[in-house]
Amino acid sequence: MIKIANYLLNHYKGTYRLRTEYEKNSNTFPREANGQLADNDIYIDCYNNVRVFSYGHGVLECYVSSLGRGHNIIKSIQSDFGEDIIFHIEETDSEILFRFHAKNMKKLEKYLKPKTSGASISPFSTRNLPKNKEYKIPDEEFAMYKNNVAKIPKERILSLTHMTNYYLKSLVTKKNSWEDIKADMALKGLKGKEYIHSIGKWDEYIDYLQKELDKCQM
Repeated sequence: MIKIANYLLNHYKGTYRLRTEYEKNSNTFPREANGQLADNDIYIDCYNNVRVFSYGHGVLECYVSSLGRGHNIIKSIQSDFGEDIIFHIEETDSEILFRFHAKNMKKLEKYLKPKTSGASISPFSTRNLPKNKEYKIPDEEFAMYKNNVAKIPKERILSLTHMTNYYLKSLVTKKNSWEDIKADMALKGLKGKEYIHSIGKWDEYIDYLQKELDKCQM
């Protein structure tokens, strides 16, 4: 599994967008008992819910979630390159899989439509996890945050991220570890300030920011 996953990382990271499965119930990537990321199947993310996996030994396997689309892709490829360029074609009631040699990936880009935006992002990056885009901090409360941000020079704006992380870590208790907090953030799909607001700590967070910024200006 490691060698197969590493094949895509070694050959296509930086060229195509690579992703891997995540646990829907926790919105995190699976980990082994020792905390290391599990050896999940990494795949090349393509448009129209098409995925390309490494099958091993220089062979790639394409998964198409639609029979109609799968048939059209296969027909177009075989029409242009002959029947032998793809092999081991399988289909279920709703899906199609077929294999091809990795050396032909470039030729098949036109048909598989691999995504290139975000090609440099690790498949295990949290940027690949779903975010809760519907959560919105009320304008009146968000204005308090913006007023504090306005005090920070542009060249020091990164310090705001550090302050937010420090505040989040200050919430750690014996019953609520840093790992618990990060897991809760991941599950809710929220970033730092949105998460802080969601747990009812917004006013305390704003006070913390004001005090820290006052220290910086002394």
